[in-house]
Amino acid sequence: MDKSSLVAVGKVVRTHGIRGALKVFPYGETLGEMEAGEKLFSIEGGGQRQLTLASLNPQKRVLIVEFEEIDGMDQAQALTGKDLYIDQDRLPRLPSGEYYHFQLIGLSVETKEGKPLGTLSTVIETGGNDVYVVEMGGKELLIPAIEEVIGEVDLLNGKLIVDLPEGLQ
Repeated sequence: MDKSSLVAVGKVVRTHGIRGALKVFPYGETLGEMEAGEKLFSIEGGGQRQLTLASLNPQKRVLIVEFEEIDGMDQAQALTGKDLYIDQDRLPRLPSGEYYHFQLIGLSVETKEGKPLGTLSTVIETGGNDVYVVEMGGKELLIPAIEEVIGEVDLLNGKLIVDLPEGLQ
């Protein structure tokens, strides 16, 4: 599997119990909707390791995950701190006008007048709406990801066009 086609869906934060279960912080909802038998990957030593989901149970803000290939605390400990990935093709389709964060990060951001603002580096999830962090020349600009501000997302040309509100211009 090509690394560039993999998308992180969660991060192993620590082990859980002595049988090899893991506490995983999910990135979005995709991991939490997976079922036993589905394949995930971890990146280890420049290579990929395939993991088969055995069970998944929500616990507050994390998921308790067990993999068929992990049968003890030592094996589980080796995954602590690592991201878990799935193939991009397995992501659910989104409605028109919605995007995954990995699709947006790295886009060139400019105003509707064509003024370059920088590159979208991070998406911050807040309670009401996401916030896009745009970096240029060591400075950050925080842009609310709301319909009134986000004009056009052009993935083909790598651009995000925004209409900045008063005070952000």
